[in-house]
Amino acid sequence: MRPAMRFLFGMLCCLGAASCTAAPSLATAVAANARLAPAPLFDAEDFQRPLRLRQVHLSPDGSRLAYLDAQGDTATLIVLDTATRQPRRLLAIGPDTELHWSRDGTLLFAVNASGVSALALTDGSSRRVSALGGERARRFAGVDPSLPQHLLLRERDPASKRYRLLRIQADGSAQLLHEDTRPIDDFLADAAGALRLVRVRDAQQRQLVLRREGGKWIENTRCLPFRACDLLALSGDGRRVLMRTVQDRQVLSEQPLAGGAARLLHGDPQSVADLDTVVFDARTGRALLAAYDLPARRHYGLDPAARQAAADVARLLPGAALSIEAAGRTWLLAERGARLSQPRFWLYDTQTRGLTEILRTEAAQALPEAQLAASIPLQYKASDGATVHGYLTLPPGRAAATLPLLTLVHGGPWNHVDGDYSALVQLLANRGYAVFQPNFRASTGYGERYMRAPGADFGNGRVQADIVDGVRWLLAQGVGDPRRLGILGSSFGGYAALLALSHTPKLFQLGIALQPPPDFARSLQLAATAPVREGEAPFGARLAELGIRLDDAQALQRIAADAPLLHTKAVRKPLLLTAGGSDEKVEIGAVTDYVARLLGRGHPVSLLVAPGEGHGSRNALARRAQLHLILRMLQRHLGGPPIPAPDKELADYLARNLRANRALAP
Repeated sequence: MRPAMRFLFGMLCCLGAASCTAAPSLATAVAANARLAPAPLFDAEDFQRPLRLRQVHLSPDGSRLAYLDAQGDTATLIVLDTATRQPRRLLAIGPDTELHWSRDGTLLFAVNASGVSALALTDGSSRRVSALGGERARRFAGVDPSLPQHLLLRERDPASKRYRLLRIQADGSAQLLHEDTRPIDDFLADAAGALRLVRVRDAQQRQLVLRREGGKWIENTRCLPFRACDLLALSGDGRRVLMRTVQDRQVLSEQPLAGGAARLLHGDPQSVADLDTVVFDARTGRALLAAYDLPARRHYGLDPAARQAAADVARLLPGAALSIEAAGRTWLLAERGARLSQPRFWLYDTQTRGLTEILRTEAAQALPEAQLAASIPLQYKASDGATVHGYLTLPPGRAAATLPLLTLVHGGPWNHVDGDYSALVQLLANRGYAVFQPNFRASTGYGERYMRAPGADFGNGRVQADIVDGVRWLLAQGVGDPRRLGILGSSFGGYAALLALSHTPKLFQLGIALQPPPDFARSLQLAATAPVREGEAPFGARLAELGIRLDDAQALQRIAADAPLLHTKAVRKPLLLTAGGSDEKVEIGAVTDYVARLLGRGHPVSLLVAPGEGHGSRNALARRAQLHLILRMLQRHLGGPPIPAPDKELADYLARNLRANRALAP
């Protein structure tokens, strides 16, 4: 990002050094955005360009980078010398392959759905190390951090019904590290490769951290079900373990192995977000940085040297949202952000304290950053007085009060949005729409109390109120034209759109619901009856920890009573729905029944059914059709630039699969 292009985004977030300052007011950010030059219209396909550079990783000694240069259905594996910047092309490989350096940096492990292969850097040869999946549900568990050319796998033996952790050498030979009747979720070995800690899960979903002592495994500590309980690293003397645990928000803590109380090492200085990751030095294993994603990506040094380095990077790349890999004096910085359709990559030298951009040519197909829209973090007061978080994206160079305002609700609901690049959000902003993305309570990333606050209130209750309160708050701040409001979302977000048109019918002028459950209570019950995948917890147990007990008839009835399926009489505004013909989470019959009830009342509704698609479209033509209808719907009912006529392939698809079209009919 060039310095002249950083001023708005730099106002909104910071790297997380000690000097990091608070974001300005919404009014300041809105005014700054209005002073920008308006952006030209880009083709819709431009925003959907796949990532060109993938799996960019620094070798453990910092001397090389490995990455995939993906074009179409294939990718080229390239290794770059970080000193000379000379690339070496090794072989063609699948673009969805994961890359992992061996501990000694002589091999790359290539992981895909079918197996793991070892790629030798000396001659570029490749050999299969292990198959994945199969009868034993074998899964890749990471590169062995102790031994030179080894990886770790998990499996379950269906005959003995025992879970196993295996160490696999690059030649395919295997060593059994641990075996248990309970799923093995985490583990740590010492510097010599001896397994010291494992985390298992019992029948009640309690998490037990076991330590090896005197040839036996004994309980060291335990964590509540489904809470963060991650084993990160052993101390140099092997007497303490670094863990990610929960103190409302997720934090970095240190737990003695000989007994005693845990010690807090780092929590979010802003008291907002969960700990996201800890950056370790790949050479020494030393913990360097604690990273937080919300409301913007931030890194905090864990010792004086790391704090100095974090301050350097904050000065050199103000406002940048970074992911960091460290190997001795060399750090790899991957820069992402709302206005970066393709990431940028930098090398930082901790000794010279200098920064160099790399891989610029390969990432040249990015959209012009200055013509994309910044993501503005929000905090607003809900109607019950609680603070709720979210993001606002505004078209550059436009007066916020005159804009149609779209509320884009995330799915889950136990999920969240961040300030990173979104193809859909950028397309909508480019077409002149302001986009509000609420992280309503139930969203993850802001701590336990925030996520669990709604309990079972998922009808027209607390969660929906957080969404609607955010819209009204923005209008009160002078953002959005109150006569041109829309709401859209997918899955749970689509359900929220249906609730909005049912229970606040005068607020929004249209709704767009993609794969929505018209009856959320029934969808929860159906999900709980689905087969449990090997090693996973039952869905009902997870729901209970989140405050929804499927055996609580009264709670489910409160959700069911507000179901959009029962409130079709209230829907007056145009509504577009899409559904997958083979959706495994939302019954297609429930969606068509809902639409039939609306049609029977003469309401303006359109329905696209994608044959053979599940809960989310994998077919490129189905995705094109969905996006085309979204843009048509917005242009028709909220205004906006003209929508190009569909080509023959798309027109034929729409003619076959539009089951109703009153919302878009001439």
